[in-house]
Amino acid sequence: MTRGARLTVDDVSKHYGASVALDSVSLSIDPGSYVVILGPSGSGKTTLLSLLGGFTQPTSGRILVDDGDVTHLPPARRPTTTVFQDYALFPHMTVGQNIGFGLTMHKIRGDERSEKIERMLGVVGLPGIEDRAVTSLSGGQQQRVALARALVIEPRVLLLDEPLGALDLKLRRQMQDELGEIQRRVGTTFVHVTHDQEEAMSLADVVVVLRDGRIEDQGSPESLYLQPATRFSATFMGDSNLIDGRVVRTTDETVEVETSLGNLTVPGRASEGAEVTLAIRPEHLRADRGGDIVLGEGRITGRHFIGMHQRCRIQMGDRELILNAPTKPLLPEGATVVVTAHPDDFVVLI
Repeated sequence: MTRGARLTVDDVSKHYGASVALDSVSLSIDPGSYVVILGPSGSGKTTLLSLLGGFTQPTSGRILVDDGDVTHLPPARRPTTTVFQDYALFPHMTVGQNIGFGLTMHKIRGDERSEKIERMLGVVGLPGIEDRAVTSLSGGQQQRVALARALVIEPRVLLLDEPLGALDLKLRRQMQDELGEIQRRVGTTFVHVTHDQEEAMSLADVVVVLRDGRIEDQGSPESLYLQPATRFSATFMGDSNLIDGRVVRTTDETVEVETSLGNLTVPGRASEGAEVTLAIRPEHLRADRGGDIVLGEGRITGRHFIGMHQRCRIQMGDRELILNAPTKPLLPEGATVVVTAHPDDFVVLI
């Protein structure tokens, strides 16, 4: 098993002329963890991965692997390997030759090379296909060969640039499970870039959300989803209903917020008189009187059956809420429902 390395990004910025791709980013990644860098297009996530891999140099700041400064080292001299979205396999080589390419570059030959190739094919679930042409493999199999080629040289850190983006939905979900299992088995530190929120939450120990070249939010998938730090994080990490209001009363543990849906008392802290936003996920709203807080009556203006739930648009006065209801009973479009919620499911954003 490879021992994963600690990765430290120390106040790193990257400028391209007047354009700022990364702005004073600092990040500490624990050894052996699976970290997903998440963000929309243009947020800086691919730039950050390129800096970690040594494919570009920062304008300022440092990058450390364990205690070693690798900021200005080329990719070949770093204890990192990168897996790209397009796999970058050599079409004229067999599976075994592709996986063994890096071993040959490291002057590992003969039986040792063959043993390492065979072992890594077992790790990625493709035993016995050393002699097959890579062009004969499916997309998922090619992805696993690319992983095997990257892992066989035992990097301390594996960098993955949108590795599942070229796969269809079913195969992508299968590969998410397999990627997580492979990472736990080999012990390498994984840093994975994606714009897919579901992919991030299913794989990561820690998710880092980037926006406009800065870290917007970071933490476990659970904490980012259930306790987002900002409005952007609340809406980027899945759907969220945002209700603006003003704090009219506080206690040690709760705030009472005046909103267009009435005064709502929820757990949280803010100063009296402060303008705040209450965020609540669609699955935490109810179309019945089962919640402790009554938001009022609304009319269902749209409904989509998603399979696991009904996604309903509820018009309440001059605002619309999104509500995910159980599949039964079916809620007909045009029906009037009472919308309720539990106070613990609200998040106070300042």
